[in-house]
Amino acid sequence: MLHSTVLITNTWWAKNQRPLLSTLFRRFLSQFHVSSISSSSEASHCIDEECDDFLMWLEHKAGTKISSVLSIGKSAYGRSLYASKYIRTWDCILKVPYSAQLSKDDLLPDIASLLGSEVGNVAKVALLILYEQKLGQNSEWFPYISRLPQPVDMHSVILWGDDELEMILPSALYEETTRQKAQIEKDFWAVKVAFDHFPHVFRDVKLQDFTYAYALVTSRAWESSKGVSMIPFADFLNHGGTSQSCVLSDEGKQHSEVIADRDYAPGDQVLIRYGKFSNATLLLDFGFTLPHNIYDQVQIELNVPHHDRLCAMKLELLHR
Repeated sequence: MLHSTVLITNTWWAKNQRPLLSTLFRRFLSQFHVSSISSSSEASHCIDEECDDFLMWLEHKAGTKISSVLSIGKSAYGRSLYASKYIRTWDCILKVPYSAQLSKDDLLPDIASLLGSEVGNVAKVALLILYEQKLGQNSEWFPYISRLPQPVDMHSVILWGDDELEMILPSALYEETTRQKAQIEKDFWAVKVAFDHFPHVFRDVKLQDFTYAYALVTSRAWESSKGVSMIPFADFLNHGGTSQSCVLSDEGKQHSEVIADRDYAPGDQVLIRYGKFSNATLLLDFGFTLPHNIYDQVQIELNVPHHDRLCAMKLELLHR
C-alpha cells in the first residue's frame, strides 16, 4: 500500500555542513556504555607534563602568541585546556593562525596531483595525517601528530565492530554510520593511488588505518576558507553542552580564535560547543553523549494512506 510519509523533526546544520541525524536514540543508550562528557568545569585534572613544551613549539611554528591564559591538563576525558589566569567574558583566549593549521593545502603537490575530484577535503586531510604519521619524528608536525588520540582512545561509532553496531541496529544512527563507513571505504580506494605511488612512505596502510585518520578529522577539524582544518591546541578544548563559545574563523586576519562566553577562575576547565548536536551526532562524530542534551532530537514518522479521503488535509496540517 502506498503511503505519504511525514517526518516531524528539528534539524540543525553541523560544522561540516551535513544535516544532523534525527533518531529515537535515547532508549538505546541504557543498553550499552558510552563516554558521556559533563558540562561542568569542575572535573578533576592535573597538569599534562607530556605537553609542557607543546604550546612553545606551536607558537614558534606560528611565529606569534597563541594563548597566554590557557594551559594543557588532563581530565577524565583526556587532554583538556584549563584557565591559567583569570579569564573574563568576551576575552579572546586563543588565536591560531591558518599557517599553523593542517589542511588539504599542506599535502605534497606530488600527492595532491594524484587525487581525483571525487576525493573530498576530509579524505585529503586524513591522507595528510597518515603521511605525517609515517614520517614520524622527521615530520615538522610531529609534536602535534604524536599527541593525537590513539584508536583505543576513540569511540566514534564508525570505529565500532559489527557486534557493537548491532546494539544500535534499529536506529537512524545505524543507517548513517553504515553510509559513512561506505563513504570512507570509497575514499580509501580513491586515495590508494597515493599509497601505490609512494610505497616507501605509505607502507602497509590498510582501510582500518584510513578510517582512524578519517575519524580524527571528523572529530577535530573545523571549517574555514582553507576548507577542513585541524587546529592544534584549540582541539584540546572539550565540549560543553551549554557553552556559547566555539572556534571562529577570522578570514581578514587569517586565524581561528575562541572568545570566552563566561568568567573562568584559574584551574577551571575551559569548554566550547562543538555544535548544536543531538546525542546521535555526538556519538557518530565524537564518540560520546550528554546525559541532559538540550539539542537532542526525536524523529516521529506518521504515515497517511493515499486512499484516505482527508489525505491532502492531513498532510497540509502535518507539514505546518
